[in-house]
Amino acid sequence: MHPYDPYGVWPHAVEPRRSRPWAICVALLGGLLSFSFVLGALSTGGRFVRLDSAERLLGHDGSTSDPAADHAAPGTPAAPGPGDATAYSDRIGNRAYARLAALVTNRSAAFERGDEAAFLARVDRQDPTLFDGQRRLFTNLRKVPFDTARWRPIGAGRTVTADGSSPDRAGTAAAWPVTVSANVAFEHAITGVDLSPVPETYVWKARCTGPDDPCTLVDLAGAGDADTETGFAGYPAAWDLWDLRVERRPHVLLMAPGPDAAALRRSADLAEQAAVYTLGAWKGGAGTSPGFALVLTSSRASFGRLYSSDDVQEWAAGYALAMPGTDRPVGGVRMVVDDDQLAGDAAFAPLLLRHEMTHALVAPLARSGRDAELPTWLAEGFADWQAEADRPLAPVVTHNIRALIDRGGFTGTPPAEEDFETSDEDRVENAYNLAHLMVRYLARTFGAERVCAFYTDVVTGRHVSVDEALTATFGVAPDRLRSDWAAWIRKTV
Repeated sequence: MHPYDPYGVWPHAVEPRRSRPWAICVALLGGLLSFSFVLGALSTGGRFVRLDSAERLLGHDGSTSDPAADHAAPGTPAAPGPGDATAYSDRIGNRAYARLAALVTNRSAAFERGDEAAFLARVDRQDPTLFDGQRRLFTNLRKVPFDTARWRPIGAGRTVTADGSSPDRAGTAAAWPVTVSANVAFEHAITGVDLSPVPETYVWKARCTGPDDPCTLVDLAGAGDADTETGFAGYPAAWDLWDLRVERRPHVLLMAPGPDAAALRRSADLAEQAAVYTLGAWKGGAGTSPGFALVLTSSRASFGRLYSSDDVQEWAAGYALAMPGTDRPVGGVRMVVDDDQLAGDAAFAPLLLRHEMTHALVAPLARSGRDAELPTWLAEGFADWQAEADRPLAPVVTHNIRALIDRGGFTGTPPAEEDFETSDEDRVENAYNLAHLMVRYLARTFGAERVCAFYTDVVTGRHVSVDEALTATFGVAPDRLRSDWAAWIRKTV
């Protein structure tokens, strides 16, 4: 299974340029996970959470620690109490974490009511890079239509003293100031695109100068995939990288950097046409994506970095990446397209968009724990076929496959996984073409409805293997299907 795809969709969602071309330390911290939803509820109606209210709900107010020790002069030993020095240190950590949680909740409330000043109120103004970056993030996010947009701390917080000397000073009030860090998920659902909220995970770091300090956000960075429960952080998103330009259409949302508004409007019109076609061409099961979020960039560095996708092959012109949902395997999909490819070839551009939209359309059908893996030949062949189902086979495809047959390179079997994972562009080209021809043959022989039903059955895990799904759907033994397909290819090209 690919590390960036716990649900078996990635990397079967890529279109080549050339072709068509994510321990609990103490028991009290565990309670934070359950009560974080309570904090979220307090933010409704645009109200800020008071620090004493948040700490009382989380069990980290003065009732669970020694107030005299919390407020003692620096260097004063902790007053005798029910716990030892370690327990006292834990209480300081819990108190600091509760305040970071309050910062998170207040950010959600500020964003909901469009209050930039409140959004930035506890961001460190001494760090202009951090402050300006968070101001840009607020501006970018306000351009995107969301059904859901909230921040939530996830997992246990980690607290250290400002000078790193907590082992020696943990039992005294000199432990302050402290710095607390935690993973924070931006849970969001783009209107008309996501079926459920998807998380983008950050690491927040806040500094608390004393027991009464509301704490200040002093660092914010993207979490690593290995630091998340799903193995997928989804960082960075488009709104993290640029001064964002956004274009909306009924079925698409385009995001891009740069000042060329006219070019983005033209791309949005083209994408809307591709979206209408893709939504209409699907004849399979319900539960697919209702619309599409598309990021355009001419920077290959950004192209290969967006949404934790830093291993995209150099030959890729676009990809569709499934985003884990907070309550389902796939909550939504993000598409990334090389803008130079879209702008440089008028014939290729609509096919590229249709191909990636097909991946995005069907990805939410995926179910975790399904028995049958989705082979790349089926994922890519289906996307290519859907993209070109309304037109005859392109001459370049027949020419390339005829050349493959003439030099003895056609084995009569669908392409293997390794054929799609190589840097050999000719081999990748032939793999995509053969996969396309396999699905085109099935559609020509049995009809588009049965092909879509077959694809739905595989993605949802209705059968234990692809071969079983082939037999159940088409009523023909898989070996016979493959031999008939090979004969059709030799005749057709």
